[in-house]
Amino acid sequence: VRLARALSKRGAMSRSLAAEAVKAGRVTVNGRRVTDPEFRLDPARDVLALDGAPVVAREPIYLLLNKPVDVVTTRSDEHGRKTVYDLIGEVGQWVFPVGRLDRESAGLLLLTNDTALGERLTNPASKAPKTYRVKVAPLPSDEGLDQLRKGAKLDDGYVTLPAQIEVEKTNPSSAWLLITIVEGKNRQVRRMVKAIGARVETLVRVAIGPVKLGDLAAGAVRPLSPDELAALRGV
Repeated sequence: VRLARALSKRGAMSRSLAAEAVKAGRVTVNGRRVTDPEFRLDPARDVLALDGAPVVAREPIYLLLNKPVDVVTTRSDEHGRKTVYDLIGEVGQWVFPVGRLDRESAGLLLLTNDTALGERLTNPASKAPKTYRVKVAPLPSDEGLDQLRKGAKLDDGYVTLPAQIEVEKTNPSSAWLLITIVEGKNRQVRRMVKAIGARVETLVRVAIGPVKLGDLAAGAVRPLSPDELAALRGV
């Protein structure tokens, strides 16, 4: 395993921050300073230390946050905007968001230090379903909804995988849809809706696989239950 990845898998920090720490000379392997993030080691035998302190695997943390609009999914923000880390507070360990929600979007966001689970859920090959409750305007046509179900052609030419579309409610000039996708292109749902000549007015992620947002208040956070975690691992 490469050194930066080993640090990340033990929950010390993100892989990019781990690479920076290694390059800065802050990491030793078996007492020897290593400055190459690509250095290969045996995690079962080699001893890692960061700033002189041993780096051991940490207790896994699994959090579910209801991200409000205007909160960004980053560690810090150069514009001074509130981040998801401001909402979860100090949890004693480094955690990372499993996927992202853009500033204008709200809803379910998982945060964990379990890099294996996070990578699997965000890997396109896993086809982990993500469900969004979306208000779109103007009222989409039946042809447009069928296009989303079959696969929408995005602005870069990519054709999405088929999506599940459920019409919750319609108004003369808008509709509430439940959209379930099994991939995670950048701002994908917004771009899918744009591809059928409509726009997203509200977007809330309400589920990732079997884990549902439920009635968790905006800005609130809670740990995943053992049953939720087991179900998520089975996705």
